[in-house]
Amino acid sequence: MAEKTILVKKQDNIATIIMNRPEVMNALNHTMFMEFLAALADVNQDENIRVAIITGAGKAFCASADVEYESKGKDALLPDTEIEEGIRYIRHTAQAITKAIIDLEKPTIGMINGAAVGDGFDWALACDLRVGSTNARFMNAFIRMGIAPNSGAPWLYPKLMGLTKSFELLYTGDWLKAEEANKIGLFNRLVAPEDLEKETLALAHKIAEQAPIPIRMMKRQVYQGLQTSFDVILDLAGDAEMICVKTQDHKEALAAFRAKRKPPSRENRICEQRRSIWSQSERF
Repeated sequence: MAEKTILVKKQDNIATIIMNRPEVMNALNHTMFMEFLAALADVNQDENIRVAIITGAGKAFCASADVEYESKGKDALLPDTEIEEGIRYIRHTAQAITKAIIDLEKPTIGMINGAAVGDGFDWALACDLRVGSTNARFMNAFIRMGIAPNSGAPWLYPKLMGLTKSFELLYTGDWLKAEEANKIGLFNRLVAPEDLEKETLALAHKIAEQAPIPIRMMKRQVYQGLQTSFDVILDLAGDAEMICVKTQDHKEALAAFRAKRKPPSRENRICEQRRSIWSQSERF
């Protein structure tokens, strides 16, 4: 059996999705696209998972397309056919992964262990949070291959870096190293390589301990807020709070506050109650 290009580890309500082609810096091929999409769908549907971590095996996060394979005609990422078919392929692979990361109902953390290039750069930015190693670095890379980005860079870069830095990286293909990335706010944490997993898991556990329903609603409101008016978000926020106050998580948190104690563990929360609340929150 061929080795999996994507690994998924689940523990303590946290899923870690690992791009697993370390011998080529986790460069992308068709199998990896398909397995990545399947992993994201699985994590999204797993009610026991509250946080997803995305990272790469070995020394890199993701080196974008496997150009070596493409140049030899092996497992080519883009079919050598009509433009329309190529566009369909892009939409169902690289673009679908970016969208799936953003649309994931659980908080996402990019654990950036090394180079994040092309699609890998976009997927790192598509995560809600990022913890970076001092070995991390980013590159647009598309321009160096004479093509425009296909997985969301022109939308993602300005929202996280502002126009000036975004245009510089898009136009030049220069490296953005860890220290500068940290200065412009791309990282929530920048740590030594040996501390990367520990610090990422600490952040993931802190989020996983929170009530999952308001977390889901806040994530949706943030992304909707990038594309709609403040008044619309206020309407959604009012609805969201009224749904949350009906949950057992809120009742337990309120009782704990009044009793000056910590809320009890949510490990044994009954799934049926959660499904009922999910159904009420579909408008979000």
